[in-house]
Amino acid sequence: MRDDKISRTQLMALLWAGVMAPAAELLPAVLLPGAGRGAWLAVILAAPLVLAAGWLLGSLAGRDGLAKTVTGLLGRWLGGAVLLLYIVWGLLLLSLRLRLCAQRLLASGERDGALWFFLLAVAAVLLWMGRGRLSAFARAGQIFLTALLITAGVVLGLSLFQARPERLFPLWWDRAGPAIQAALSAAGVMGWGLFLPFLMGDVRDQGVNKNWHWLFWGLGGALLLAAAQAVILGNLGAALAARLDNPFFALAKSVGVEGAFQRVEGVVTALWTFADLSMGGVLVFAIRAVSAELLPKKALSWVPWGAVLAGTAGALALFPALGTAELWNRQIVPAVNLILGFLLPALLLAGERLFRRKEKNSISCREEPA
Repeated sequence: MRDDKISRTQLMALLWAGVMAPAAELLPAVLLPGAGRGAWLAVILAAPLVLAAGWLLGSLAGRDGLAKTVTGLLGRWLGGAVLLLYIVWGLLLLSLRLRLCAQRLLASGERDGALWFFLLAVAAVLLWMGRGRLSAFARAGQIFLTALLITAGVVLGLSLFQARPERLFPLWWDRAGPAIQAALSAAGVMGWGLFLPFLMGDVRDQGVNKNWHWLFWGLGGALLLAAAQAVILGNLGAALAARLDNPFFALAKSVGVEGAFQRVEGVVTALWTFADLSMGGVLVFAIRAVSAELLPKKALSWVPWGAVLAGTAGALALFPALGTAELWNRQIVPAVNLILGFLLPALLLAGERLFRRKEKNSISCREEPA
């Protein structure tokens, strides 16, 4: 059997390719009520929390993956309950991602269509990817990230010359409380990547300089997101961006090059499906990795089927109205992501360090001569 390992670079590519889907939908809109024209700065303020969460999850995951660490630390039953909580949340995120992706494709079409058609089409592609090899999906994730960065670079680059700096400054520092809350919301949006540590057991080049690698990708991604928010606000202004559902896609509607192309929003929307597939694939493979600790080995081949079918059913049953999906995406998901991606791992890491200290002291006591 061929090695199905991925590199740390591929893991980070999957992270940012997937995060670009909720980031395009939510930033800077969810930050504007608190941070105002400083919404771009709130993303930078969120970077330390995101890096800390990544360090916590990475330290817990180690070389074997987060699922093995949880069951090894908490035992089969309590650890299984925690893993089941992550599976349920992963399925909810998958349902929400499928619903929002289908809605975006439906809204971008020039002709009438049906939501269920786009939903089933995206689910079918995701199932095909989820039943394959993780290494193949990771290579596709690198291609997806490249395409997304080029697309975003074109949209933001062509918009840069129309940006007005006075729409970004001055920043009012007396609104520290709302600004911190906006930074937490930004961290929650980037917290969509909390399931990546479950795949750490499939990463081959874990070793020296791994912290610098995470710092480079984590800080670099946050700074790029902050720069994107600055361009969006510089073009639209805080008041207009706050009234729009998806400021980035609204900005794409105004992008054009005289004599070359005038409207690119349809292309941008279609290419942004790569981000949805990246995040959906991460969730499917992470659920499969978690299930390996709970289910017999022979049942694992059916996990992608169960995850995608449950996600599709959840998209139709839990989010029948777009308003419900938007409520979850804007308010509930960022908060729960912070709990499961930062607070719970912090408690688990503290428990692991305490357990190791007690175990070390116990061994030392047994080795003392009588």
